[in-house]
Amino acid sequence: MPVKERHQELKMKLSETLKIDYFRVQLNAWRICGALDLSEGRYWSWSMLLCILVYLPTPMLLRGVYSFEDPVENNFSLSLTVTSLSNLMKFCMYVAQLTKMVEAQSLIGQLDARVSGESQSERHRNMTEHLLRMSKLFQITYAVVFIIAAVPFVFETELSLPMPMWFPFDWKNSLVVYIGALAFQEIGYVFQIMQCFAADSFPPLILYLISEQCQLLILRISEIGYGSKTLEENEQDLLNCIRDQNALYRLLDVTKSLISYPMMVQFMVIGINIAITLFVLIFYVETLYDRIYYLCFLLGITVQTYPLCYYGTMVQESFADLHYAVFCSNWVDQSASYRGHMLILAERTKRKQLLLAGNLVPIHLSTYVASWKGAYSFFTLMADRDGLGS
Repeated sequence: MPVKERHQELKMKLSETLKIDYFRVQLNAWRICGALDLSEGRYWSWSMLLCILVYLPTPMLLRGVYSFEDPVENNFSLSLTVTSLSNLMKFCMYVAQLTKMVEAQSLIGQLDARVSGESQSERHRNMTEHLLRMSKLFQITYAVVFIIAAVPFVFETELSLPMPMWFPFDWKNSLVVYIGALAFQEIGYVFQIMQCFAADSFPPLILYLISEQCQLLILRISEIGYGSKTLEENEQDLLNCIRDQNALYRLLDVTKSLISYPMMVQFMVIGINIAITLFVLIFYVETLYDRIYYLCFLLGITVQTYPLCYYGTMVQESFADLHYAVFCSNWVDQSASYRGHMLILAERTKRKQLLLAGNLVPIHLSTYVASWKGAYSFFTLMADRDGLGS
């Protein structure tokens, strides 16, 4: 099939990826935000208008950076601007790659169909339940961040907005203009939080799924030769596992192409956001509400990155374990053809599977630690600039 026709077929099937139970919430969020329409090539639609409306506050936030008298508002504005810019970049990167979810759906279905036996079924069931819990954790975290950030302005004694933003008109002296500015910011908040949820929760979820599918493959390989099957049936089981290995490697490659560059953007801004949040929390915050808000914001930043790095580490360890699985099977009593296939499988599994953000930074716990070290360096720089370091 020609490449163009194949690409068009993937675009036509993109909406069907909502049938993936593992990522249904994330894909629904992308659909509501217009990412699926844009990925299918429907640029002149409500989706494009929605994206313009959602990210229009970004240049207005940038215009207002360090233009306020209150240092808390200045630093908060800087953090929001960095976050908004990173969200826009990640959104565009996902839009360009979302058609690959069709192939991911097919590969996941292929691997799920190979689950058999009590031990594999139990592990697969635990995997599904864990994915559901993780998705709910992300939903709760981002819902709390939204409520704390977008709602408490109603309790202020004076007219105020959820975000410190530059506006080309005086909203403080006109109720109509104030309502318009408020609605503008709240709509932007809702959709940016929704986009941020989908972009931040999808990578750790699919990395955990890949790690568990690798563990399921290890179980399948390790069980070969211990039943009552014939030598020919055992050899066929090994060949099926080799096909599963190919599907698993391909799923990992598709995942890399989906999340690599968005995660690079995330690693670039995570240290800045951590430093700004801690800086304001330690030196400027006075009220209990502000402390709760910045602590919740810090929790959201942690949820953004730690699960990703943790499950990235799990993926590398699971693929390393795959090398020894073939020697756990009853290979001694098998045919010479089986042992030949086994050696080929063992040699292929020696290649280390690296997960790199932007083909540069490892998606690993070591990178998470490095992000906090970078945040500390930026924190001390900000403190020295404001004369607060001593």
